[in-house]
Amino acid sequence: MGQEAGMEPAQVAQRGAELDARGRAAPVRRFLGLPIGMSRVVDLPRAPTDREWELLISQFRTTFQTHGNPTTAGGLREWSHGDLHISVEPTEHGVQLRLSTRNDAAVALNGLGILTGGMSVLMGATVAAAGKPEKALVVMGMFGGMALAAFGANLLRSPRWARERARQMEEVASH
Repeated sequence: MGQEAGMEPAQVAQRGAELDARGRAAPVRRFLGLPIGMSRVVDLPRAPTDREWELLISQFRTTFQTHGNPTTAGGLREWSHGDLHISVEPTEHGVQLRLSTRNDAAVALNGLGILTGGMSVLMGATVAAAGKPEKALVVMGMFGGMALAAFGANLLRSPRWARERARQMEEVASH
């Protein structure tokens, strides 16, 4: 197809290698439908040298603007900062680079939304059972509003976070 489009075989091979180098995105982890975890896996032709590993950590620190802790155990290398990780892992066919992260703030906001939503129902039912149905609506509205605010904040933040992390991981993987 490349020849039909006027491309040299070397150009086609180079472009194919560039696409392969970006790796593959793993399925996005979700909680209540919102993205909370991202990862990307890149097959490597060989294990990185010590110098290449150090350069990768340096690029990761620059891309994600954070410091972390590298560890080595046998043939496994890992760098992490909180829930942000990179690792070089052996596979059946060689070695792979795994990049992964999790958005703890999104998990916490969803949990807060569930908690305040449940409190809305519980407190509203309690106030209504006490013979104050008009006040039950106020209590339900107050706690329900907090639940909606938590979910709404996540609805705005999580997709943007996921897009940015996917872009950053692709950038590191293609390097």
